[in-house]
Amino acid sequence: MYLADESYKSELKDNSDTSVVMKRTMFRFSRSVKVTLLFSAMAATSGVHGDVFSEDSILSNHSHYFPDCEYIKGDLICSQRPSDGDVLKVGCVGDSITAVGHTSSKMHQYPSQLQQMFDAKKGTGKYSVTNLGTCGTTLSDHGASPYWDSATYRALLSAKWDIIVVMLGTNDARDIGSGGPEHWPREQCDHATMDTLESCPFYTNYTKLLSIIKGLGNETGIAPEIHIMIPPALMEQGAYGMNQTIINTVLPRLIPLIGAANKIPVIDVYKGMGGVPAPAWTTELPPKCVLNSTWPPCRWYCDAQSCNPGQCHPNDVGCTHLAEVVYDGIVAQRAPNIY
Repeated sequence: MYLADESYKSELKDNSDTSVVMKRTMFRFSRSVKVTLLFSAMAATSGVHGDVFSEDSILSNHSHYFPDCEYIKGDLICSQRPSDGDVLKVGCVGDSITAVGHTSSKMHQYPSQLQQMFDAKKGTGKYSVTNLGTCGTTLSDHGASPYWDSATYRALLSAKWDIIVVMLGTNDARDIGSGGPEHWPREQCDHATMDTLESCPFYTNYTKLLSIIKGLGNETGIAPEIHIMIPPALMEQGAYGMNQTIINTVLPRLIPLIGAANKIPVIDVYKGMGGVPAPAWTTELPPKCVLNSTWPPCRWYCDAQSCNPGQCHPNDVGCTHLAEVVYDGIVAQRAPNIY
């Protein structure tokens, strides 16, 4: 449904006081082994963003992303980034916002910049960050391009990890009324509460993924440190066939509930990247981000480096800021004596 559909907007009320404070668990870490896998390049990229994907010069340039994968004889081989010694292995699970954003190079993608921040602030060789993002993917296992079918998901399964951050949901917010395929389970998820979460498919898929990740720790019986993240705001209704109300109203309310139900800390990328709580975003956000916008957060989506379409994917400076938000979120959950 379009944002302009008042019947949809009026049903959604702000639960801005649904904040969740969660305790972290300290984990012991051991050295992990790099494992590679083969996956069909066609399967990894088919269905990505539908027709709009092929129209996006950055997202359609496969050589621009998959920094921790390589094509060999037509197949995509992905692996955990190699490292030596007792390095903490960090995996960034996500869609195109993680995989590439709207950056000018692989080094500008947020996981790459997160690596640079760890090196600069914690010392080179302490952390090793792997980009596990695949463009267009959904958390839903029956979307146009489920993350479950991606090469990066299989790379996730094939290795052991110390820290995993997950940011999915943006492509799940596509619907027919916004020009995309119908992904979002409106009736079950829009008004979900702690008592009704189990009826929401987005929750059940998220819980399934988290349960799998919990078994991927470096030491048997000890889960990796996991963080789930609220995706950035959508700056224009209908961009990439996405529903702005789902992304800006429903996900910021629903993902903290999922975190609480699974005892997983939440990093609020939505707020960190300039998102305004519902319902105020409907009047405070500009209709879309444009060059030289008077709304300061637009600079993270639209500048001379990239502003096409500039409504969903962070540009170079935006991915720098996104990496800072993720870094701060991870460090805030860690004891001072832990790297």
